[in-house]
Amino acid sequence: MAAAPAAPAAPANPLKPPATAAAPAAPAAPVAAGAAVFPAAISAAYASEKPGKQRMKTCLDQYHANKATGGNAGLKWIQKGGGYYSQCNARLKG
Repeated sequence: MAAAPAAPAAPANPLKPPATAAAPAAPAAPVAAGAAVFPAAISAAYASEKPGKQRMKTCLDQYHANKATGGNAGLKWIQKGGGYYSQCNARLKG
């Protein structure tokens, strides 16, 4: 005798991931800022800019300089939990 067919599968909801999908990998924890190299003061090259732009451009220049030497301590420019820009901007504000 043949086994009874299983209940038909419910149609998949394209907006909801399947329940059996593996959980995404946890994001890497931000690296301690102590290993990253930050500028000590706002660059004089941006003196004519507004304060927010001065900080952003100074931090961006240092970020690009650090890329060649590995001085960003694994931080991305912007990342969840505080990237290089967030930490650099906070230091220059303070």
